[in-house]
Formats: sequence, structure tokens, C-alpha cells
Amino acid sequence: MSSHSSRSSKFRSHQSLVRNTDHNIRVFGYCRVSTDIQVQHGLSLDAQRAEIERYAADRGWLVEEIFVDGGFSAKNTDRPAFQRMTRAIKDADGAIAAVLVTKLDRLTRSLRDLCNINEDLLEPFCCNLVAIRDGINTFEAMGKMLLPFLAVLGQIERQNTAERVAATIQHIREQGGHYGKVPFGFSTIKEGRLTKLVPDPVTHPWLEKAIAWYREGVPMAEIARRLNEAGIKPRYGRILEWTTCKIYELLRTMRIHKTRAVVSDARYDKREAYKLAYQLRGEGKTYTEIADALNAAGLRPLKAAVFRYYSAQELLRSAVYHDRSTPRGLALYLKEQGHSLREIGQRLAQSGHFPKRGGQWYPNTVRLLMVS
Repeated sequence: MSSHSSRSSKFRSHQSLVRNTDHNIRVFGYCRVSTDIQVQHGLSLDAQRAEIERYAADRGWLVEEIFVDGGFSAKNTDRPAFQRMTRAIKDADGAIAAVLVTKLDRLTRSLRDLCNINEDLLEPFCCNLVAIRDGINTFEAMGKMLLPFLAVLGQIERQNTAERVAATIQHIREQGGHYGKVPFGFSTIKEGRLTKLVPDPVTHPWLEKAIAWYREGVPMAEIARRLNEAGIKPRYGRILEWTTCKIYELLRTMRIHKTRAVVSDARYDKREAYKLAYQLRGEGKTYTEIADALNAAGLRPLKAAVFRYYSAQELLRSAVYHDRSTPRGLALYLKEQGHSLREIGQRLAQSGHFPKRGGQWYPNTVRLLMVS
């Protein structure tokens, strides 16, 4: 019997079980929360898990496993638990009758991704989709028809949410309020419902000095050195010490430094530059020699046409202290290479490192690990 006919036979078997007894159905559950929605009522991981288990128990279905992605958006399917579930469905070769989610947007909000999931995973492996609150059940023909329409609605809602957030931030700023991180040199006060910036009596004079130095033509690396020598600490960062990059971001935030387009034949590739610089530093090369080697290799920093000794130093800052045999050292090393918190969590798990209390890595737990 061919693979296709075998899967078709299994599919008919699944359909027969649903129509007659609803027993012996093996299913997977899938839960997801993103960092901006996790606190909303009814969408926590525990609530989703309980709803999936209750729905399956009421029908006598066997939940083989519930896959959980915490701290991941639905803008794409690049999520570790989702990818594990995909492989498990393929490995089961038609034995998993359905994937259960509380709402379709827990699986995806993208119409394109939904079509790909349906065409590449669900249909070829005779797996159905049940979105409990949306009333979608592709065991039934009507459920298959509703699927793309609800995906379109989910994609529209995601776009509307982004527009609402942007409009809210704009309104706050038009009213004279502040949204986001508090920059160096300022503190905040509350005026009604608005948070407003006011000069900080201790750090604001140093901000004015840094701006004055910059306007006098003092290099950013020298400004950083002067502030560090004076014992003035930046507001943010794992290491509370001024660097060229921090001075750059400060002046850009204050709209003192105007970003210019980089005109260069060299390419920006932080990972390749970091790898070469790391190797040369291990050989005892100076920062100037490392900068020359990076330039000779046709590489450049993100915001400059060529490497200088200070940009090579910034590239490698604290690299020699990263013990990659420890979870914190590996996380710091990956952060230096430009990986996101989510990607660092995935790499930590792949290397056999897990949080002290078990479970999986979330962006916030990765952040806490690096500052510990």
C-alpha cells in the first residue's frame, strides 16, 4: 500500500472515530504566550493547558503531549516548542489525529503561515486542527472552510494592535509625557496620569558636560574615559561603565549626534568580526593591530566606515572573561555576538543548560542570568 493511501486510510479511521465514539484519538496540545499578552486574563500558559486538557477529557481523547512556547510572538513559526511539535507530528506519520489550541492566534496570526502549516503539516500527515474558543474543528468540513477566514481576522488584529500602541505612545508624547527608558541625566515625576522627565540634580550637569565636550570635538571614547575617571555611572548596562557605544546612544537619544549614512566598500558582519578579533586577542595582538586586521579583512563596525582601536576594544569588551562552559558565560558570549534573548535561551537549552528551578528559558530569565 502506498504512503498516500495509508495516510488516507488513517484519516478515514480518525473521522470514523470522531463521528462514532470519539475514543482512542491521540492529540497534541499547543500553548503560547508572548511577553505583552502573558498577563491578560484567560491567556496564561496554565489556563491554556487546563482548557486543552478539559476539552480533550470531555471527548475521551488522549493528550500525548502539550507543547509550550513562552515569550514568543505569533509573527512567525520560529519557536522551539512549535518546531518540536512539527517534528513529532511528522515522526508519528499520521498517528496524531489533531492539534488542540485554545485560540487560533495561539498557533499563528499569519495567513501565510497558516496555509503553510495546513499544506505542509496537517494535510500530508492527516492531522486536524481544533481551536477551542474559535469553534474551529477541521474534523468537520465547515471547520476547514472557516480556517482561512479566521486567520485573516487574526492578521488584521495584529496590525491594529501595533497601530493602537503607536497611537498611544504618540498621544503620551504630545501631552508632554515620557514613554520608555529614562535617559541619563534625568529622573521622572508624576503629573496626574502622565510621567514626565525632569533634570536630575546629580547627573544632569555631567550630561551637559558630555554634550559640551562633544561639541568641542572630543572623541566619544575620550568622553567615556572622562566620565569613568570621574566616577560617573551610566543608568543602564550589565557593567556600569561608560563605553563608546553608550556615549553614542546617549548623544543620539539627546539628538545631539546626527546619524550619518556609512559610505564604505567594507561589510558589516559582527559575528565574523568578533570571531577574528577574538582569535587575534588570544594571540596577544593589540587593539590597534586587531583593528588593522579587521579592516584588511574588509569588515567594518555597524556605525563607522573603518575599525579604530576603540571600536575593536568595544567589539571585544569583556570577551576574554566569558567562560562558555557555564550558562552565564555562554549567554554573555552569545549576547556579544548579537543574538537576541530568545535565541540565547534556545542555544542554552541545546547546550544542556536550564534554569536552576527547571523549566525553559524565557527572555526575562535569560536577562536575569546575565546580570546575576
